[in-house]
Amino acid sequence: MVRMSTVCATGFMSLLAMSGTVYQRPVFGQAADRIIATDNKTLASGEVVAVTPNAIDVLNKEGETNKFPIEQIREVQFGGEPQSLKSSRSMLYRGRYKDAADEVAKIEAAEMEGATDLIIQEKEFVEAASKAQAEMAAGQSPAESSKLVQSFIKNHPKSHHAYYLYELLGDVYAKLEEPEKAQAEYDKVALAPAPAFKVRAACAKARMLLRQKKYAEGIVAFDQALEIEANDDASKAQKREAQLGKAACFIGDGKSVEAISMVKGIIKSTDPEEKELLGAAYNVLGLAHRNLNQDQEAIISFLSVDLVYNSSPVNHAEALGNLTELWEKAKMPERSRDAMQILQQSYPTSPWAKKSAAPAAKS
Repeated sequence: MVRMSTVCATGFMSLLAMSGTVYQRPVFGQAADRIIATDNKTLASGEVVAVTPNAIDVLNKEGETNKFPIEQIREVQFGGEPQSLKSSRSMLYRGRYKDAADEVAKIEAAEMEGATDLIIQEKEFVEAASKAQAEMAAGQSPAESSKLVQSFIKNHPKSHHAYYLYELLGDVYAKLEEPEKAQAEYDKVALAPAPAFKVRAACAKARMLLRQKKYAEGIVAFDQALEIEANDDASKAQKREAQLGKAACFIGDGKSVEAISMVKGIIKSTDPEEKELLGAAYNVLGLAHRNLNQDQEAIISFLSVDLVYNSSPVNHAEALGNLTELWEKAKMPERSRDAMQILQQSYPTSPWAKKSAAPAAKS
């Protein structure tokens, strides 16, 4: 932490200008910027005076500058940004990709008049990321939206969103069946100094193998992520996701019994507030039970997502899609129709909604 007088603060801003990173000096009577941590608590408020892929500097009203590592940050909220931008970014981070794309499109030119460079960049970021994520979540080709992501990275290489976008672009290439390009983007994430990003990059590579149904290779890759020496909170969260990915590979490799044991251990050790991870975990547990023809246990698992851990649209849609099939198989057509109706109304672009609509159209 650096104590800064008015003179020192002015000197600090001059150095930023010399480095090519120029932001307006804070006017503390205006709404402050807020740094939101990964646990959704406020880390700091004040004025964001510098950003890099690895950290964000915030100048507070006492004239103190504090540096916050990017791995500790979930979101940066800018005091002067339009409400639709703030809402769309929140939707993006909660997995509501289509809603985020629709919301950011509502921003009118007049709302951006006088906006700082960072706020303008933020709008471009949400536009690019939400469109690419929405297309992938809907099972569509992200070929066109990938150009927006590439353009943002090229134009703003020092953005605090850099690692997020490298990983997203890697996922896009994986979706387009270009694994070499995908790996090149994941490797950029691994170059981050924070151990959590090295775990994240290894997980991304392993997930690509899982999507390719290369289950044995995926297990090895997830193990490599788990073996990275990193014990900070961010890394621990990434490693729980790696364990879950490994369990999914076990299911694909015909080892559903082992997967059930693994997932139950993950659920037991996970904070109840990590609803997105728990939603994914119960979906994997349900899939393992389905593979063993344990339909009652599978229904309970998917209902846990539907009724409790439904914050992620991707997780919730998957659970509803499975419940639609399981209720029908259990000769409970009304419940099957209810699940299908919620699925199609809430997540109409989901591949699960399209899958459930196909049998209905034939009947």
